Amino acid sequence: MKAALAFIAAASALALLPAGAAPKPKWEVGIGGFGTYSPAYWGSDESDFGGFPVIYVTYRGDGFSILSEGLFDVNADDTDRFSFGLSLDGNGGVDSEDRFFLGDIETVIEAGPKLTYALFANGESRLEVSVAARIAYEFGEDFQGYVVEPSIAYLTTLSPTTRLGFSVTPKFGFDDYNDLYYSTPGFDAESGYIGTAVAINFVNDLSDRLRISAEGKVILLGGAENEDSPLVQEDTNYSFRIGFTYSIWQSSTMTDG
Repeated sequence: MKAALAFIAAASALALLPAGAAPKPKWEVGIGGFGTYSPAYWGSDESDFGGFPVIYVTYRGDGFSILSEGLFDVNADDTDRFSFGLSLDGNGGVDSEDRFFLGDIETVIEAGPKLTYALFANGESRLEVSVAARIAYEFGEDFQGYVVEPSIAYLTTLSPTTRLGFSVTPKFGFDDYNDLYYSTPGFDAESGYIGTAVAINFVNDLSDRLRISAEGKVILLGGAENEDSPLVQEDTNYSFRIGFTYSIWQSSTMTDG
């Protein structure tokens, strides 16, 4: 379940963004499959391999799109200065044995707005800053605080079909969010800085239907507000994802926007 939430993170591509200039189908339905390796939670000394299938729908409208560039794209060719969209993330749950038998954490879903501004965008490369604010809900337990993530990213085009992205994203937890992951009977977690993810993303479109993508991420927890918690067992975590998507159906109606 935890690995499947990588798809939810990808759904942050839901945004008020125009599609590219080249005509594309107005509607698409696609499938895919991905393999992941990720920590049980940031700071955990337990990491897991996982795999999951995905089904997605693309809609390219006038001024409003859903996954206009498909899943896990690197939008290096986007020339818009401002964009506003939906940021989604989450964790599929943590077993009690991975946190000193202090109880399971059920699936956590995070959702909220994301604002992006391009410092530079020439149609081939893009330097952008963004900030996302998400409310967190744990299944069966309701509201669990909120997360704020500022980010800076550089996206570039290596070839007409290949793009590369680099990003640095600090993460801050507030209200009960940090308490959920880092409090113990002898340690009360505080709101504030959790850690920073440094990521590289690769995308290659093998055709107008088939895409492969990969991500590598280093998670740095030095200086975190709760680095003295017994549940912060590592100063550095690593996360990886690799997979593909394939557009199985495309509408005959085309759109430039």
